[in-house]
Amino acid sequence: GVIRQVGLENEPFEVVQIGSLYDGHPLISEQMERTIHKTAPGAKLIRLSTSPVVGGVLLGMEAGMGKEAYAHRQRVLETIQELNL
Repeated sequence: GVIRQVGLENEPFEVVQIGSLYDGHPLISEQMERTIHKTAPGAKLIRLSTSPVVGGVLLGMEAGMGKEAYAHRQRVLETIQELNL
């Protein structure tokens, strides 16, 4: 429903899977991917590779800096990976 609401049906984008639900049986992720691809064939499902708090940090950067935050996004992600957060 969200994919249609924001008009991403024909766009490539990532669906980030978080939480222990996706550590279970692959059938959960496989069924989710099939369902999403019916609406948005360009969607790519990925597992969250860092702490969920990182999303909050990035959103805070965007709120405070606007579009300028995007110039720093990659470096923030690299630094977090270096710290194993």
